[in-house]
Amino acid sequence: MGSLFDGVGTAQRAMSYHLERHNVLASNVANLDTPGYRPLELTRDVGAAERFGSLLLQRTHANHVAGSRGAVPAGTPNTRVERVIQPANDGNAVSLEREMAKVAANDLRYQTVGRLVKQQMGMLRYAASDAQG
Repeated sequence: MGSLFDGVGTAQRAMSYHLERHNVLASNVANLDTPGYRPLELTRDVGAAERFGSLLLQRTHANHVAGSRGAVPAGTPNTRVERVIQPANDGNAVSLEREMAKVAANDLRYQTVGRLVKQQMGMLRYAASDAQG
């Protein structure tokens, strides 16, 4: 059985990831006019526990992927150079439209996790006050 605060720790890691990703995307936008600049992307290895929730998977066939045997912690975020099909004439491969779309999507995810944390903390506060309001 997990702790009451397990969800808060997961949400904290998610918010930290999205904050770090925002900084990487902002750096890409800031280097829009830098000749030869290649945009960066922040990736993270998602552990099996995050991919499949808390379900324990069972291998029923030799060709199936082996299931996890408990929580597998998520890896740390990694920065990599993003693949670009056609850079500009100066070698810069930053597309302002693509980067702004990524910023908007990342912001939406960050805000969603923030709302979930606020809701969970409200439920914990309600429970701690002996359900008196």
